[in-house]
Amino acid sequence: MNFINQLLLNMLIIISAITLFQIFWMDRQQKIESLLTQTIFASICALSALFCMSHPMRLTEGLQFDFRMIPLAICLLNISWRPSLIVVGSIIAYLIYYGSNDVVLYGNLLSCLLSVVLVLCCRLLVMLDNRRKNVMNAALLGFLLGIVTSILTYCLQVWVNATLLPLYLVYYTVFSLLQGVTLGIIIRIIEQIKENMLLRQQSQDTEKINVLSGLAASFAHEIRNPMTVARGFMQILKQPGISEEKRQIYTSMVVEEIDKAQTIVNDYLTFAKPQLEAIELLDAKPLILEALHSIEPYAKLCHVDVEAKLDDKLYISANRDKFAQCMMHLCKNGIEAMPNGGKLQVIGTVQNHSVCIDIIDHGVGMTPEEIRRLGTPFYSTRDKGTGLGMMVTYRVIQMIQGKIDVTSEVGKGTCFSLLIPSLHIKSYH
Repeated sequence: MNFINQLLLNMLIIISAITLFQIFWMDRQQKIESLLTQTIFASICALSALFCMSHPMRLTEGLQFDFRMIPLAICLLNISWRPSLIVVGSIIAYLIYYGSNDVVLYGNLLSCLLSVVLVLCCRLLVMLDNRRKNVMNAALLGFLLGIVTSILTYCLQVWVNATLLPLYLVYYTVFSLLQGVTLGIIIRIIEQIKENMLLRQQSQDTEKINVLSGLAASFAHEIRNPMTVARGFMQILKQPGISEEKRQIYTSMVVEEIDKAQTIVNDYLTFAKPQLEAIELLDAKPLILEALHSIEPYAKLCHVDVEAKLDDKLYISANRDKFAQCMMHLCKNGIEAMPNGGKLQVIGTVQNHSVCIDIIDHGVGMTPEEIRRLGTPFYSTRDKGTGLGMMVTYRVIQMIQGKIDVTSEVGKGTCFSLLIPSLHIKSYH
């Protein structure tokens, strides 16, 4: 029973160490080729080997085995040989420090070196594209490593003590089989984790392609409208007999439509490359008031009263134009959320070293699912919207180290809360 416990403990330590590395480190790095990743992987394998050597499996008095070669084999099979020297060096250092006599020490060192040579020779067979063959070859390699260790151990036993029981040969065979099965299981786990990571990466790449395709289609649709209008007016201008007054009107309309197209292009560039140029210390209060003044005619047209309660010295670090663009978009969304009219409130305060700007409407509200999807590509609560404005808003606020919290209730209204780090003039300089 004690042997079974020791066996399971050794297997658990090796499998847990390798699996945790694959999940937590490789999940973040995804590059086993980097020297840092290989060094960490080799260090984990070295610790596993040292643990196995410190907790050997004892079959009978004077006869014990351990799985030190499994972490060594895993390391040599998955990374280059140079970082794997960490495992080899750790095993040799342990053997030298705890070696009982020269015969046993030299035998163990020879066993370690022969195992390294065997793994390197069989490496190509285990690193095939066929996962099933990989597992079978790994199990066979583990069995061969056990045979090499068993033969050397048996020879040492004969050298030291000539009275060996024939049953020992059975023990050596059982140990070799257990080592082969354990190595096969671990390689199977590693292969499965690698496959899952590859599938997830492929899924992410596919999603990126779909997003880019959708953005391109959305961009083409958005830019086509003003360009079509501008083209129509240009064709009218080509006709003879147009009065100078109408020519001026049509020309101004063409310029207006081209400006719309330019705005759409700028929005897409902001979303695709959200670098905020001309970052400066700003007082958000006058910018908010300016944005509210710009949308005031639209608010009156929609029968919406706009109310602003803004504290002084709402200092933030941002780009003036981009921040004003975000405020106009959020306020415009709030107005459009009240088709029957109402009141839009904009409140600005300083709370806990952050500038808090609340845009509150008393409109249709949103469900939790709609709130969750805000700022994602192609999502808009309006039938004809593309969601581009909200995407740009989220991206710009994110770039100035801020965040947007949304609370809403269907039929009662929505509150967009912008939390932006507050700055003082002295700290800015």
